[in-house]
Amino acid sequence: MSDSGGVEVSPRRIGLATALTAVVFGAVDAVWLTLGSGDLYDRTIGHLLAPSVNPAAAGVFYVVYVLGLVHFVMRPGMARSSLGPSLRDAFVFGVVTYATFDLTAMAVMRDFPALVAVVDIAWGAFICTFTAAVVLTAMRRWAPAP
Repeated sequence: MSDSGGVEVSPRRIGLATALTAVVFGAVDAVWLTLGSGDLYDRTIGHLLAPSVNPAAAGVFYVVYVLGLVHFVMRPGMARSSLGPSLRDAFVFGVVTYATFDLTAMAVMRDFPALVAVVDIAWGAFICTFTAAVVLTAMRRWAPAP
């Protein structure tokens, strides 16, 4: 696949970037959800949370999200010579995608706190930017374009 920069991004490199994105994003999000967020979600939206996570829905979310992050950020980033624009794109992708949920939740749910929305949107910006930095740096170092 060729990006607007004319640099070929092979299916093998896209597959590798997808696997690496899934590992990095999944691991960092797991740390946030188990350690980083503390009791924020339980304390502020516990009354809205299910008693346990729906693993099928969570799995589908992570697959769709990783595919979106690869398509909109990693693939074009692998075709660029500079990392800066890709980190900007990752930041924007994180803000837009997390804001979609959080602002919709504020609009349609009773008692969805603005604090959770702000923290969650900031988390989306961070995790996408961090994941892009790690994945694109690794791809440039260990799987450079031919």
